[in-house]
Amino acid sequence: MRWPDAAELGFHGESKHAEVTLLFNTSTRDLDEPADHHTVLVHVRSVSVDGRQMREPYAHWLAKQVGLTVIGPGQRC
Repeated sequence: MRWPDAAELGFHGESKHAEVTLLFNTSTRDLDEPADHHTVLVHVRSVSVDGRQMREPYAHWLAKQVGLTVIGPGQRC
C-alpha cells in the first residue's frame, strides 16, 4: 500500500505509514468505546512544525478523493 502524491499540498506519497484500520462497533483502537457504528482510521505520518500539524490537510485530501470527509480531530496512536 502506498499513499499517493498530493503535490498541491507538498506531500510526496509514502508507504512506511500507509495504513487503514477498520473498527467495527467501536470508536477507538483500544476497543474501549462501544458504538452503534463503524469507524475507519486512516494513518498518515504526522509532522509537527512550530506546533502545527503539517499532515492533517493530507488526511482531508485523502478523504475527499473517495467522496468522504474527516469527521474528527487527528489522534495520536
